[in-house]
Amino acid sequence: LLAVGTVTGMTMHPLGHKESHVVLYRVVNGERLQLLHRTKVDDDAGPVLSLVHFQGRLLVGIGRTVRLYEMGKRQLLKKCELRGLPTMVKTLQAAGDRAFVGDMMHSVQFLRYDSTSNKLVLVARDKNPRPVTCTELLDINTVAVGDKFGNISMLRLPRGADVGAIDVTGTRALWDSSREDATPKLETLCTYHVGEVVTSMTRASLVAGGAESLIYVTVTGRVGAFVPFTSREDVEFYSSLEGYLRAEAPRPTGRDPQAYRSYYAPMKHVVDGDLCDAYGQLPFDAKQKIAEKLERSVGEVMKKLEDTRNALL
Repeated sequence: LLAVGTVTGMTMHPLGHKESHVVLYRVVNGERLQLLHRTKVDDDAGPVLSLVHFQGRLLVGIGRTVRLYEMGKRQLLKKCELRGLPTMVKTLQAAGDRAFVGDMMHSVQFLRYDSTSNKLVLVARDKNPRPVTCTELLDINTVAVGDKFGNISMLRLPRGADVGAIDVTGTRALWDSSREDATPKLETLCTYHVGEVVTSMTRASLVAGGAESLIYVTVTGRVGAFVPFTSREDVEFYSSLEGYLRAEAPRPTGRDPQAYRSYYAPMKHVVDGDLCDAYGQLPFDAKQKIAEKLERSVGEVMKKLEDTRNALL
């Protein structure tokens, strides 16, 4: 099945639309589409901006509302919804009974579906505002977020944060879950300033049998990747190399590389691969000086950089 969200007569200034639908198609033999039905969305809810498969149902972001639909014969059937999100829902990612909701101004909210009471419950939210453009689920607790300011961040749900989200006893006050200070906050694992608006990203392996990396593309067509380190030795090597290159690498604009990568938020737990790649363009004396500090030869440093590049490409 293929679900498509449509908006009719949308205007940006002022923001509004005439009507919005969720259209459901069946893919026939991988060659053509068969229209099953169209479901009209409430006019006051907002436009349909995101959809995702969720436990055999359809989770839809409609304006500031996240709504769960089930398949019906003539239209989709509304099962439950969560209203009152900060701004319009931009992205949706789902895994198991959990969903990561990215909105246009206030970053990511983490939801959980309680099948017993048929409710969507807010479990945690990001404490830093981010105008989200795209998200990618890394595991059931971790999500990568790209924003309009050219930053990529990795956010993780704190351990045990969702334990008390679903109240099976019914003794918790209704207002308790909506309090800002009572809602757990997502942890920021990594932050890196790419420098261009990130339009999309996905987990993928570019070589057969290779490890997965986080591949991203930007508004100018640039393609980049975040490669996870698998050993402490690699982390120490590249962190040291990056530190030495900050002082030795040429600066055409005179700007500090770390200050640029920390343009909106301090760079965290990410090694600047573009800066490390500049090692090959240094004069031999500068290469020899850095290699001695790393207790390696110039050839070994170059081979290490080449191996990391070949592991990705």
